Amino acid sequence: MTELRPGEVLAGYVIQRRVGAGGSGVVYAARHPRLPRLTALKILKRDEYAGHEGVWRRFEREADIAAHFDHPNIVQIFDRGVAEDQYWISMQYVDGVDAGELHGISPDRALRLGGEIAGALDYAHGKGVLHRDVKPSNILVAEPDSGRPERALLTDFGIARLRDETTKLTQTGNISATFAFASPEQVSGKPVGPHSDQYSLACTLFVLLTDHRPFKADNPLGWVHAHTQEDPLRVSAVRPDLPAALDPILARALAKDPDDRYPTCAEFTDAALAAYYSDPAIAVTAPARFVPPTPSRPGSAWAIGGGRKSLRQRIFRHRAVIPVVVAAVLAAGVGIALAQRDTTSIPDGGAVPAKFLGTWLATEGQTNYRLTVEQGKPQDSIMSSIVDGVLPNGSPFHCEFAAPLDQVPADGDRVLIGQSQIVTREPANACRANAPTTLNLLSDGRLSRKTDVSGLITYTHVEDVAKSWGTDAPIAQAFPTLVGQLSAAGRSVGWQGASCQKRDPTTTDAPATLGSHRIVCNAEDNSGQMRFDLFDFGTRPGRPIADLFFTGTAPAQTRTHPDVAGELTVTTTPGIDPAKDRDTDAQRIYTAVTFPDGDPRSRFVLVLRWPGHTVDNTLTDWLARAPLR
Repeated sequence: MTELRPGEVLAGYVIQRRVGAGGSGVVYAARHPRLPRLTALKILKRDEYAGHEGVWRRFEREADIAAHFDHPNIVQIFDRGVAEDQYWISMQYVDGVDAGELHGISPDRALRLGGEIAGALDYAHGKGVLHRDVKPSNILVAEPDSGRPERALLTDFGIARLRDETTKLTQTGNISATFAFASPEQVSGKPVGPHSDQYSLACTLFVLLTDHRPFKADNPLGWVHAHTQEDPLRVSAVRPDLPAALDPILARALAKDPDDRYPTCAEFTDAALAAYYSDPAIAVTAPARFVPPTPSRPGSAWAIGGGRKSLRQRIFRHRAVIPVVVAAVLAAGVGIALAQRDTTSIPDGGAVPAKFLGTWLATEGQTNYRLTVEQGKPQDSIMSSIVDGVLPNGSPFHCEFAAPLDQVPADGDRVLIGQSQIVTREPANACRANAPTTLNLLSDGRLSRKTDVSGLITYTHVEDVAKSWGTDAPIAQAFPTLVGQLSAAGRSVGWQGASCQKRDPTTTDAPATLGSHRIVCNAEDNSGQMRFDLFDFGTRPGRPIADLFFTGTAPAQTRTHPDVAGELTVTTTPGIDPAKDRDTDAQRIYTAVTFPDGDPRSRFVLVLRWPGHTVDNTLTDWLARAPLR
């Protein structure tokens, strides 16, 4: 096919550079036609596959299948189409490398990356989809960014197929998966299932751990014989510094019979992690995130929740009530100095170590997670979780969950949580309860939790979120979910993926705001996201909001909010119709939000601007569901 050059335009996407090539297409980094972001644009190699209808169908299928996925470790699909006689798919651009370019990495890094892909595969299997081409080059490793750690993402569902599909897209004997990573059932033309992907993941993890493949062959027939007849190499023989306890783990995942492998991919990688740290020479350096796997019950891994005691009947606070932890902070006032958290003791009358208590935050894409852990005894409901985000169709969702304490292992760095229950779901089909899980305290003070719905989530304590902002800590302490944790690069990921940073007012801003502190979010974003500024005046402003931010008399109204005891006062740009006039560069519409007298947050002012939307949109579609805590 004719290569596209930088500056060329296809379907509105402006080509920046060639990124690489997959089995059926070439991938370019391209500028989105409407949003200020890079997109990975995959284009079918039509010259090479002319007349092969199956390839065309697989290319379309990749977009159709992966577009249904919403998982932090699976590359998102945005759009597909035909332009200038070229089939194309636009997808999430990942700034990093594929795992095939990684060599000599540490075992714990290899196991972590493998565990993240295991979660992605189990998620896809739960959707009834097999990947069928798991290999290092189909795993993208995103570099750390804006406070987010390195992350592995599974890509290229080009030969994926639905488990219940009857139409074969690959003729018997035509093995599309890379031979070195294909399962015995793939190379021998037998039916494949989730265990086939697990086998390929085991081959991949073997490579990440050793830089060698588990079998030796140099041609297709050799690979068929190796996968169906030969025993895999022992990982400890290839890399002697790895513990021999890993050998039977890899051997089981590489079993010739799919039924002899682990029930799920996650159980395989969890077992590998446990085996690695079972070596006494390594165990002393084990990170706090390490969790030995809980032995599974007979049958499916999903049966782990069966037989547990029911939750004690307790009243869970609805979103309209400020959580006790946050209310206590606000009742004492929003101080500039933040006390150190007690991370050692276990309070009387409870079983949860104090270092787990409080509210923890995480953001992934446009989804925000808020986890609150309270004191309690086994079978008490001690964990509540709130998840807010945006569905693929652009509409918001809100989910609330609660879960009981199961047990606290003696090591004190883990808390085992029972089956969660749904407390609130909007809309009803957007929320799914998690199976029993484990809260792990990491060595850097963060908290991790592996879920069967969203994968691995890493949380930061609200106090640490506030501390990261330095002189602007009071703003972050009052509105931690809105602004998120500030990274060393000077930016944070806040509400719905907002990009936030410090920017105190200067002489170019409203004179009355000089001397205040400010955090701005989405200031340089032209994609139509909400732009919001948070001002800290130290005390309740002594001048009317109309004088601070507007010229002349500005209309004001009151609004209630579930996180506020009392009414908010909303002041808007004068001379506009709140129901009809939309914000544009030519007519910018600002909305200033202040808190009632007696509320410790009355020292703050929230200023909103939503390009392309009306004031009514701002109040009902954004402010009404944004967390003001």
